[in-house]
Amino acid sequence: MRLGGHRLLADLIAHPVSRLAQLVLAVLIVTCTFVTTERGMAGDRRYPIMLGLLGGAFVACLLLTLAAAVLRHRSGEFTRGWRAAAAAAGPFVAVLVWAAITVPMSPHSVLVRRGDSSSAMVVPPVGLIVPLAEALLAVVVAGMLVVLIGRSRLQMALWETFLVLAVVTPADLVREYTTEPPVGWRIATRFGGAAIYHTVLLLGVGVMVDAIRRRYRVVLSWLSVASMVGCLIASGSRAGFIDLGLFCVALLIWGRPRGVEVRRRHLVKVIVGSVVAGAAVLWLGRLRGVGLVDRDRSQTWGLAWRALTESPMTMLFGRGYGVMWPWFANESGMVPGAYHGMRDTQFGTSLPHAHNTLVQIGAELGVLGVVLFLTSVVVIVVASLRAVGGPHGATSLALLATFPGLVLDTYLVKNFPTSLLWWVVAISMVVLMSREGPGSRPSQSRPRRGADAVSPGVDPVTSPLSPR
Repeated sequence: MRLGGHRLLADLIAHPVSRLAQLVLAVLIVTCTFVTTERGMAGDRRYPIMLGLLGGAFVACLLLTLAAAVLRHRSGEFTRGWRAAAAAAGPFVAVLVWAAITVPMSPHSVLVRRGDSSSAMVVPPVGLIVPLAEALLAVVVAGMLVVLIGRSRLQMALWETFLVLAVVTPADLVREYTTEPPVGWRIATRFGGAAIYHTVLLLGVGVMVDAIRRRYRVVLSWLSVASMVGCLIASGSRAGFIDLGLFCVALLIWGRPRGVEVRRRHLVKVIVGSVVAGAAVLWLGRLRGVGLVDRDRSQTWGLAWRALTESPMTMLFGRGYGVMWPWFANESGMVPGAYHGMRDTQFGTSLPHAHNTLVQIGAELGVLGVVLFLTSVVVIVVASLRAVGGPHGATSLALLATFPGLVLDTYLVKNFPTSLLWWVVAISMVVLMSREGPGSRPSQSRPRRGADAVSPGVDPVTSPLSPR
């Protein structure tokens, strides 16, 4: 224990900016797991706790960036990191900027009484500005944390981050099960809810599988995989099981390491994982039905398509942010009405939000918003595909497997704890696969084993997480 403490202290002294950035991320994960961040600060639901957390993290990142500049700490690595992060997140930031521009351009109202168009109530501007600020802070803070951690230390940092998640998630599930009134059989933490937080659990599984493949903290990594898969099953998310199944199949096809004996052992593990995932999907089908798209979603998406295609202008520029789904104003109580189930709107009967990220962006921000969003997606997908077969192969496959969730629920523009961690992994992948210099290519060397299985750029002597 004393030796581990000395190593941790030595690593903190050698890499203060990186370690403090990891600490900021860990604090965010723990807080978002145990605290309902949708609650209002000082009881004012117009300003949720998550907004304050992200604002505080942003200030901390600014201070760390200043410290890195003063210390001239890995300046070349930081420069490359900023460029890669901007390539991944820049187009999505442009989506949010376009959304903010459309706010004063369109009227925003909701129906107070069902079916009565004369009962329209104007949505307060704060109900539109706050979620945009949260979305912007989530992606900016994620990018800053990745750059501050540093490309050479990202592999180890991701492992430590998801180790924290693997510990706190089941702990909070136990608290949820024993102290909170049951809502059906599905349970989840406050990190994102049963319908959505499977996204970060799957990303954690990918990170841990990469660690197992390079023989890094194998026991802890396997325990973390078991923890996160168990929590995913407890969530009962249809999209989660689909994403997990896709990940297992992709790992079987593209994620096999070189070497006959290693490949055989890996094949057995993946087959077992696929069988478990398949059995879980069948079990889930018996409980929730096998349909992926229910009638309410279909009706909502049809309504969005009709609203979008009303004219060439709406097709190109959309109806305006928050015009069709002012979901935050509804959830925060600024406008009346339940935020679950179907409700009447100015356009027809719809769910409170699109339950589909592409539909949400497309209907409100038009083709322009979709093109900007897909630009970010393409950058991330290309980086992930380049990583397949390398030391980050399982993480890249897990990241790719989360994309179907974009068409089954709404995150990145909602569910900000989940969005934050998704952006951390997505931007990390782009940074890791960025070129180190003119004409150079990202390292795709085979994972090292045993005592050499240390993250690139980490001193195996001073690192507190060196395999022992």
